[in-house]
Amino acid sequence: MNASPSPVRVRFAPSPTGRLHVGGARTAIFNWLFARHHGGTLVLRIEDTDQERSTRASESSLLADLEWMGLDWDEGPDGGGPYPPYRQSERQEIYAESASRLAAAGAIYPCFCTDAELDAKRGAQRAAGLEPHYDGTCRGLDPRSAAERRAKGETHTMRFRVPDRSVTFEDRVRGSMRFESSTVGDFVLLRSNGMPTYTFACVVDDAAMRISHVLRGEDHLTNTMRQVLIYEAFGLTPPEFAHLSLIVDADRAKLKKREGQEGTYVDEYRARGYLPGALVNFLALLGWSSPSGDEVLNRQRLVAEFDLDRVGRAPAVFDTQKLRWMAGEHLRAAPLAELARDSMPFMHDAGLDLDMAAATRMLAAFRDGLTTLADLPMRVRDLLHPGAPEPEAAAALQAPEARRLLKALVAGFDDRTAKSSVDGAVFKALLQECGKTAGIKGRELFLPVRAAISGRAHGPEIPLLFDALGADVVRERLAAHAR
Repeated sequence: MNASPSPVRVRFAPSPTGRLHVGGARTAIFNWLFARHHGGTLVLRIEDTDQERSTRASESSLLADLEWMGLDWDEGPDGGGPYPPYRQSERQEIYAESASRLAAAGAIYPCFCTDAELDAKRGAQRAAGLEPHYDGTCRGLDPRSAAERRAKGETHTMRFRVPDRSVTFEDRVRGSMRFESSTVGDFVLLRSNGMPTYTFACVVDDAAMRISHVLRGEDHLTNTMRQVLIYEAFGLTPPEFAHLSLIVDADRAKLKKREGQEGTYVDEYRARGYLPGALVNFLALLGWSSPSGDEVLNRQRLVAEFDLDRVGRAPAVFDTQKLRWMAGEHLRAAPLAELARDSMPFMHDAGLDLDMAAATRMLAAFRDGLTTLADLPMRVRDLLHPGAPEPEAAAALQAPEARRLLKALVAGFDDRTAKSSVDGAVFKALLQECGKTAGIKGRELFLPVRAAISGRAHGPEIPLLFDALGADVVRERLAAHAR
């Protein structure tokens, strides 16, 4: 592991032990934006050393969520790269060799303390009002005796020999950081089964993969202190660190990974029909702000404007109402053809057999009132299969001039269709002509027609409703209320 100056190289390194949490997604987004802004490289590394909980199914789910959000990576377990392998479970020989180097330098030592003994010591420390940490029982063991015990197969871990001094590093978000190493005690680098701890594997992999910047949550600050010491033991310069603020809920409590807590995982938003660009935009603003002050930002602007200088230290509030507002803004800005394509699964799940052209017309009618694509099927079903008119619409249809207006509209409609095709724009012009002839305008003109077409007093513009339903259905509904 030889450190050398390099362009921006960052990594997102999830553990495949469950679904992708929105906090992890925010970390992935910041790393992706930083890499793309600087023309650098994003490495995807799978940290699957927790053999009991890691699964390939979880890994596939994580990758699918990243792909859905449009967060492409340059190196990883699927596409390879210059520093393979990209799964930690496949890098055991690398960790063993690295640990041997530290052992030869006297930086680590075997610890034969059992779990029961360690638990008892921690309990005694807590009872005494102390912060639990390893007391150094095995630190002074005779090297020859320790080697004999290892040779006999006695269960042991390998601990890092922490020097008694201050540890300092510069954080791109938090400035100068200082820790006293005595607060942590000698920590484990290799477990008794030979698997590396997160703290050790990260250093080995980040150094081997030439990672230049580590962007991760502030809950890793104490890990960073340990990792700086490991880098120094290898004679390496650590990467630059940027520790991101916590994400908190409306009650200012940490947004935890909890099954059953609504809105915790990325796949929930995917299933609810949120546009991926909306979720990326929202999560990017949790701890970062655009220099323009704008909040609705497409992917190109996020990449162009993102940098660490505008990442703040204060906890970021996960405001679900703001997310819904932002989702609607993104939906209204998206191309109709793209929305129609993405809406088809939601239509089919709702039992609506629409083709792309019909879905596009429905989206043109309803998208101004939508938050997500999952909101669309209910609107479409209500329009295609309306029940009895709602009270305000029923009252409009009973107004003195309503029936006369609808009869004139049907007659004019039949005359127009005999000559040429009729679309929403032509129908609107016909409606205005009928209103002028009858001396009706404004609400009294449009409300009965909307009520006859949709059974509602409020909704999309009448030309959009016309195009969504088609001329035959509109004429039939007008005629039914004109009798």
